Amino acid sequence: MILDTRNYQDSIEVLVENIKAKFLEAGALLGDVVNKGQIKFRRIRDSRFPSGMYLQIAFQAPGTAPELIRSKFRLDQTVNRLFIENQ
Repeated sequence: MILDTRNYQDSIEVLVENIKAKFLEAGALLGDVVNKGQIKFRRIRDSRFPSGMYLQIAFQAPGTAPELIRSKFRLDQTVNRLFIENQ
C-alpha cells in the first residue's frame, strides 16, 4: 500500500491500526505488518505528492477477500495505491 498522509491529523500508528481493522473485517488473518516509511516516487504524477508512506501487510484470506479489501479502501483518502499479490 502507498499511503497519502498529507492531510492526515492523527499519528501513523492510529492509521495503521485502522487499516489492519479493515483487513480483519474482510476476513483476513494478518501476518507481518511492515512500515517501510516515506519513499520518493521514481515517476511523480503529481508534483504536490512526490513521496508516499509504504506499508506492507502479509495476510491470509479466502479468495473473495481481495475484492472486499479493495472495496473497503476505495473511498479512503489516505490510501493512494493498493496492490494485492497472491502467493
